[in-house]
Amino acid sequence: MVLVIAGCAGQVQKPARICPGKKNVDEAIAALNAQRQKQAPIKAAGQCLLKYQFEGKQHQENFPVKLWINPPDEIYLQGDVAFDATGLVLGANSKEFWLWLKPKEASTYWWGRWSQTNNWAGFTLSPEALMEVFGFINTAQGDWLLTRGQYDILWLHNEDGVLLKRMYIETCDYVPAKIEYFDPSGKVIGGTEFTKHRKIADEDYIPMQIKIFTVAGEGIGDSAQITLTAAEPMRFNEQQKQRLFNRPAPKGFNHIYNIIDGNAVEQGHESIVGK
Repeated sequence: MVLVIAGCAGQVQKPARICPGKKNVDEAIAALNAQRQKQAPIKAAGQCLLKYQFEGKQHQENFPVKLWINPPDEIYLQGDVAFDATGLVLGANSKEFWLWLKPKEASTYWWGRWSQTNNWAGFTLSPEALMEVFGFINTAQGDWLLTRGQYDILWLHNEDGVLLKRMYIETCDYVPAKIEYFDPSGKVIGGTEFTKHRKIADEDYIPMQIKIFTVAGEGIGDSAQITLTAAEPMRFNEQQKQRLFNRPAPKGFNHIYNIIDGNAVEQGHESIVGK
């Protein structure tokens, strides 16, 4: 049993402003790395509209969310679902990630180590997608190519030349506007779109409107849409870091999955390892 949240790949909107892009891929990568280095720890709050298919049935949840980001690799999002402040939780640190849903019809806990993801796309509101929305982009992986137009477009291929990712970058502030992910056959399997970037600190921008989607079958499916209404810099103390950015052991879930080599493997409730 795997939660699948699907959506259609939409067209990229024309940017509000068009500026000269970067001359080559090295300049583009350097600009993205510079943006990442400027990121400040933040906390934010907003609303999430989550539509998902589970065991053949369509579900929809509309709930408030809180978000904490501690660069370069820690993130935590919690959603108040079904009158439970932690009914949905997504977290990640440098070594691993986790996601859970508590509602009875979808009581499931997923977790895995980054080394084992292998481009797994089992659910839309994934840690990797959310981290890349906020600029945690690993530019050291694979081979990148640059094409230019209304957007600078970066194409990521693996060592065998297979397309993995396509990133549209606004050329004025040089922040991503959309990221698409591909399967080995070259089809889009998911992506993110984000707009209305707000300056939080110095030259640190975060998107206030976010859409995350996967594509299944004919591309007709669902999505997660997050609208942030507040965001501000934050200094985390050690207690907060321990509480937010360390994976808790799964307790009380109907299903528990460990992501191993890109596959979701269901674990026995008495044989959970890794914590």
